[in-house]
Amino acid sequence: MITMLVDHVGIVFYPDIAVFRVIGRIAFPLYGWFLVQGYLHTRNLKRYAFRLLGLAVLSQLPYTLSLQLWQLNVIFTLLLALGVLYTLDSGVKGIFKLLLVGGAVGIALWVPMSYGLYGVMIALLFRYFRQWQLVHYHFLLDTAHVLVYGFGYAIQLFSVFGTFLIVCAQELNSRVQLNKWIYRGFYPGHLAVLYGLRLWIGT
Repeated sequence: MITMLVDHVGIVFYPDIAVFRVIGRIAFPLYGWFLVQGYLHTRNLKRYAFRLLGLAVLSQLPYTLSLQLWQLNVIFTLLLALGVLYTLDSGVKGIFKLLLVGGAVGIALWVPMSYGLYGVMIALLFRYFRQWQLVHYHFLLDTAHVLVYGFGYAIQLFSVFGTFLIVCAQELNSRVQLNKWIYRGFYPGHLAVLYGLRLWIGT
């Protein structure tokens, strides 16, 4: 949450200072890892998906207003990734599975959303790889992302530090308890506060 807040403060108030965006790259791998943990351990996947959908819809207006980004917010990307994870692990076979996953890839590519296909791929890494393999394959994914989209996206390479932190925390078996409503409400809440500050400073 802290690194995401730093990233968004940079977008809103300090767009020319790169260090805010560098720190912010740490956030998405952490949220991608939490998504996969939720997928693996939830007692009710349908309820989990509807919570994500509700949070995505609730967050869209403050996301658009505060960051001035005309795309779907990152929780829609996480929801799409959840659908891909479920499809790959489900009993759907053959051409139907291929069509469903291909449809999700098409949505990630052509519907403007935060992180898009890259975000879905991060979730797949956390689902199917473990420990230091994650750091290795995450770095390869980021490198491929830069090669495909250009060196203007090289800042994304810093996101590997997020995966590094996850692996280190697992090795140390460290745990932090956080109230679930703080975790769920932080995304739309901090965006709404940033929009309020944007309006206040603007006036």
